[in-house]
Amino acid sequence: MSVTLKPSKPVNLRRTKRVETMRAVQEVALDLFECRGFDEVPIEEIAAKARVGVATVYRHFGTKERLVLWDEYDPQLLAALAIRLEGSPPLEALRAVVASGLASVDSKDAGRVLRRGRLIAAHPGLRVASASDLAAMRDTLAKLLVTAGSVGDELEAQVVAGALVATLEAAIWHWVAGGGRSTLRQTLTMAFRRLERLRAKRP
Repeated sequence: MSVTLKPSKPVNLRRTKRVETMRAVQEVALDLFECRGFDEVPIEEIAAKARVGVATVYRHFGTKERLVLWDEYDPQLLAALAIRLEGSPPLEALRAVVASGLASVDSKDAGRVLRRGRLIAAHPGLRVASASDLAAMRDTLAKLLVTAGSVGDELEAQVVAGALVATLEAAIWHWVAGGGRSTLRQTLTMAFRRLERLRAKRP
């Protein structure tokens, strides 16, 4: 047991440090983008303001768009969903995982998520990049559904994954458009209820 735990500790510490660095750089980037516009701020200025090297920004984010799009929650959500799907239907599993995960987002990080959403909504290039991320999430979710045996075939996996990701997307944009007046968790709960109504209307 001790042999297994010892190597994992430094890895976890490195990951924690990496996430902290990425959050700090993203905060600087969001401040500058909101002040002057996404297209007007070079990565070199972001790096200088965040007191990191330009190479560090590229290594952590890869592209300028990912300075806005990145968050640490999507991988956590997918990992938790993979476990939850083993004993629950897809909609129920995703709803439970999202409700659990968003409790901490609403309590400490809703402001950052809202800022990112506003920037994405205002910039065509960011919307395109966001759409690509959502497509990748749909494909990953479809693979999870197949692996968990939650669907009959790959087509059904793509259909179910598409519906779930579209519901997430619609809820987030509704929340952003409303200025975050309700909690993100409440908005997603309402969206899932509407999806359930659609399912209930099937012949």
